Amino acid sequence: MAPVRNTILRVAIVALGLLMAPLVASRVVDGWNWNAGAFVFLYVLIFGTGLAYALIARKMRSWAYKTGVGLALAAGFVMGWTTMVLMSESENLAYLAYFGVLAVGGIGAWMARLETRGMAWALFAMAATLAVVEVMAVILWPATPPEHFRLIPFMHAHGVFVVLFVASGALFRHASLAGS
Repeated sequence: MAPVRNTILRVAIVALGLLMAPLVASRVVDGWNWNAGAFVFLYVLIFGTGLAYALIARKMRSWAYKTGVGLALAAGFVMGWTTMVLMSESENLAYLAYFGVLAVGGIGAWMARLETRGMAWALFAMAATLAVVEVMAVILWPATPPEHFRLIPFMHAHGVFVVLFVASGALFRHASLAGS
């Protein structure tokens, strides 16, 4: 039990260290007005993501599995955080579709019981779901109203997230073929 406790403590300290960047920015950057709840929420997200990686990866010996888990969690964290920020600024409920992509991954991982072959399929399903969301966004917003002009870089980032999810799936597939 002591190694798990040490892992939790290390993740908690690293998460607190990562929280220092937005804390300093909130004091220095004009217009950065986060309340205490936002910092607590961000800490819980960072801690939860880090703890998930630490607990899952410590049981696996395969570098492909560990890298796949890290890549999937990092890409999911960044996509989820970006989506939350965009939703808070525009209150557009269409962004909930991106949480659907994360739900596909979470449900897929649960169904796969974190087994390599199932995890590969879960990540490929996430990539496909995100691609469908992108196509739907293009169909639903063909004229791109002025308030959505700033979303164009995020829409192009979908391709990056699709590639990251596919790469993570490929790493899980590699681990599966290697017998991990």
